[in-house]
Amino acid sequence: MKRVLIYLLGAAVVVAAAFLGLLLHPDIAAQIFFGAAPAPVEMNLRPAHNVPAADEKSAAIVAAAKVFLDSLDADQRHAATYRFTDNAQRSNWSNFPEGMVPRGGVKLGALSASQRENLDGLLGELLSEDGVRNITWQLAAEDLLVSGNVFGVMKYGSEHYYAAFLGEPSATAPWMFQFGGHHLAINATVFGPNVSLSPMLTGGQPLHLRHDGDDIFITQRETAAAQAFMDSLTDEQRGQAVRAEKPIDLLLGPGKYGATVAPEGIRGSGLTAVQRTLLLEVIEARLGFMNDDDYADKMKTVVAEIDDTYFGWWGQQGVLGAVYFRVTSPSLVLEYALQDDDGTVDHAHSMYRELDNDYGAAWISAE
Repeated sequence: MKRVLIYLLGAAVVVAAAFLGLLLHPDIAAQIFFGAAPAPVEMNLRPAHNVPAADEKSAAIVAAAKVFLDSLDADQRHAATYRFTDNAQRSNWSNFPEGMVPRGGVKLGALSASQRENLDGLLGELLSEDGVRNITWQLAAEDLLVSGNVFGVMKYGSEHYYAAFLGEPSATAPWMFQFGGHHLAINATVFGPNVSLSPMLTGGQPLHLRHDGDDIFITQRETAAAQAFMDSLTDEQRGQAVRAEKPIDLLLGPGKYGATVAPEGIRGSGLTAVQRTLLLEVIEARLGFMNDDDYADKMKTVVAEIDDTYFGWWGQQGVLGAVYFRVTSPSLVLEYALQDDDGTVDHAHSMYRELDNDYGAAWISAE
């Protein structure tokens, strides 16, 4: 009996030590239990790039990036900058909070008021008013979660968001800017006059909040557009669109560079003109986060591909956001994935990927 007690005590000590180790290293725990650690992008970059001449918008983006970068002190600038070839940092984004997935870059909470204004200026050039507003709402929502560190390791709050550069902002060489944290990842690759914002993670938690005197539902526009499209379908068409009665999770989330999904649902060629317009509005709701210049270019491709674009729906109808839906075209995938499983709609992950140009691969990859 004494020997058994000794064994049990030893086992308890081992379990306690393991638990403490995971508590002190939430990134390891997240990787073990959730597969949260993003895998480095497997991309071989070209040794040289023939970058087209910058246009007015990309020149403004470069100028705003330099203003922000030049406002950082030496330590902040060192933390914020990486080699353009750094594929580990390129893929270092997640829907998990910092702590579970340590970020790279300069921390939002470490910026002065003037540095924060310069960062806002850069985001304002890269994104539209809707895109900037989405970030504002997501940061406000984040501050409604438990602020600071939970158990000293789980880091919530808008201060735990990061900005980083891969390469130096330039009109003649490719470079990348990243901003994000919990539920948010802006990955902008700039290549002369062209900007890719893929992959882009949005969504948020909580989705409902009171901000500046208004009641906000962060994903209202895209979920309302998706429901309006579903409402326009006939029973037969809806039978094609609905894939299952329960939502599924993201298929192309963090760490899924190079992955593909089969198109499912109803095809654009089977829609009426009005229904195609409503499907375009679903896509516009997300792509509308881009600045007007790059949005206009991307929407030309979207419109040209509409006949070969599919819309699939997993979940109930009639409750905004209580669903997973996916838009799949030859060049892009949009996903919206409800994360609540208790009947509420207050936590969602949304993904945007350009299948032919994730991280600007069409411009910078050697393959």
